[in-house]
Amino acid sequence: MTLNIVILGNGNVATHLSEALLNAEYSVLQLWKRGESLRNADLYFIAVSDDSIEEVAKLIPENKPFAHTSGSVNLAKGGVFYPLQTFSKDVEVDWKNVPILIEYNDVETQYIASLHEIAKKISNNVQVVDAEKRLQFHLSAVFACNFTNHLWTISEELLNEKNLSFDLLKPLIYQTVQKIENHSPKNVQTGPAIRNDLKTLEKHREILRSSGASAGSASVVPVAELVEATEIYDVLTKSIQNTYGSH
Repeated sequence: MTLNIVILGNGNVATHLSEALLNAEYSVLQLWKRGESLRNADLYFIAVSDDSIEEVAKLIPENKPFAHTSGSVNLAKGGVFYPLQTFSKDVEVDWKNVPILIEYNDVETQYIASLHEIAKKISNNVQVVDAEKRLQFHLSAVFACNFTNHLWTISEELLNEKNLSFDLLKPLIYQTVQKIENHSPKNVQTGPAIRNDLKTLEKHREILRSSGASAGSASVVPVAELVEATEIYDVLTKSIQNTYGSH
């Protein structure tokens, strides 16, 4: 029997999940968005913002199984189908390497196997985890991905101020990521903070203070964020020094 699936949502996760399901030869009947009638399906995936999941779940017929894709939301009903990955609509994703974390609440017995089967057709890394572990993964992912990407945004803006290219940093970024393939991140930390290079740290702070004061209205990053960059720099520097006893 072919499973007919509806995805509630039409954002980044919903779009990529739809493509993955179609590539695995599942029938995706609808990428639902607000204002539309919800089509009848065998299984529903909820891929909307975390704050909207509970509200959207109420739209699903009472007797129909569903799973949401959030790393942080817990519901009394339904299952969890959480792809541990960052998604942007225009950036391709290799789903075979995406960990999918599954959790079962009161999903009907015959559909538990279906969730697992779907995940295994999409990814080579499928794990069943409870809500506590899933939230821990989600929090760690925010540090590893979201915060890191924001730091790259600040880096790009600092270079843009002087008409310098962010492309020159990309080999450094790639090498940093490659290091942790075979090493703990803690064992490959480098930079002026761990070396306690006080003069260099102060030079960096002077540049940041100057950037925050002189940034114009055409900046990609708001002036407030550039001012906050000095505080971010100090917090991260202190954290590194506390971790390695280098202060």
